[in-house]
Amino acid sequence: MRKGIFFIAAGVLLASSVLFTGCRREEPQDGPVRFLMSAMMSGPNAESGRQVSMAAQTAEWYINTVLGGFPSLGGRPIEFVIVDSTSDAAQAAAPFEQALGTGTFSVVIGNPNSSITLVNQPIAEAFQIPQITSAAANAAISHGGFQFTFQPAATSAAFIPMQLDFIEYYAGLLGIPISELRLGLVFSDDAWGTDNANNTRLHVQQRGLNLVFDQSYNIPTFTDATPLVTALMHAGVNVLLPSSFPSDLSLIFTAMGVLNFNPLVVGGGSAMTWPSLFVDLGEAVNGLTSVDSWVWDQRGAREHEGWMIMNDFYERTFGEFIPGQAGPTLFSIMLAYAAIENIGTTDPVRIRDELRRMNATNTCWFGVINGYGSFDPVTGQNLGSEPIMMQWQNNRPTAVFPPEAAAAPLLNPATMLPFGQ
Repeated sequence: MRKGIFFIAAGVLLASSVLFTGCRREEPQDGPVRFLMSAMMSGPNAESGRQVSMAAQTAEWYINTVLGGFPSLGGRPIEFVIVDSTSDAAQAAAPFEQALGTGTFSVVIGNPNSSITLVNQPIAEAFQIPQITSAAANAAISHGGFQFTFQPAATSAAFIPMQLDFIEYYAGLLGIPISELRLGLVFSDDAWGTDNANNTRLHVQQRGLNLVFDQSYNIPTFTDATPLVTALMHAGVNVLLPSSFPSDLSLIFTAMGVLNFNPLVVGGGSAMTWPSLFVDLGEAVNGLTSVDSWVWDQRGAREHEGWMIMNDFYERTFGEFIPGQAGPTLFSIMLAYAAIENIGTTDPVRIRDELRRMNATNTCWFGVINGYGSFDPVTGQNLGSEPIMMQWQNNRPTAVFPPEAAAAPLLNPATMLPFGQ
């Protein structure tokens, strides 16, 4: 890790730690401004933690080297401490609570996993430290009555309408009514996957669409996707809606290849937009589509000069695009940076109050996600955040829908050529 970024393994405390008391220490007025980042650095979802770490390294370089630290605080640098939540929500609370008890932090960034964020919320609330939840998409995060939580990414409730609008757009390009498509829903049984599934059923029913398959799986016991894929085939599914993590998707797509099952895949975000999918599938990844809260080349990102400076650093340093959990993490960091710069203090309560005031008009970083946004002063949810559809083209995802945010036209996944050719 870079200088200025520290890592706490699960259950391991920093030096001079103190027990959790439900309150925070007073922060010194010099030295680095410290952000605590909660990330899945170990376990089956460690790919997410890798992205968070690289986002932190990018932000540390950009803030300290390009922006000169925090000018409103006399140039104080930023410092990130990453605490390993593990990939298991049942183990996440203890290391997070212990980390907050070790010293002073101005802001918490993450966790990108909704289940873990829901566990962390009451702890951050007790310490009265604002928590910006990066890519966490469960709408329950913003409706738990917490005053220090801010959810910048689009929620799962918004993902599903975008997916279905996209499927209708796709059916139109094929020249068939959407009613002819047979939808199959597959999802992990965690908070994020279950939330996606609940919203999918609701919106599919409201639109009168044909959902012919609906099945969850348990992440720890999911080791062979062949029975699942066989059941999808028997149901006649021609549009697959998976909400899955990297290892699960690898199992599903491998079984689909073996069984020669080739539906249109419209993913529910997460691992569908990660570089690890290309590592697992190679060029077979091209043509796959997914909804997500953010894609590296959507309009708001590519039109933001500062963001593209960070994008260039990320790609040069790590050899890959900014994926679907690193992007919202970096976005969350820059919103917190802007709040501190605006008020010239690291007091967490005042940072919370400033985050409530910020919007796309007075804070340029809000423009990265589709050009607008603001946090609801009561729930902390980003009122302007909307999801976006991506398609893998040339071995990386690109924004393809809706047209006003797209960077490239949608290609026919069967031919990887424009429709009609």
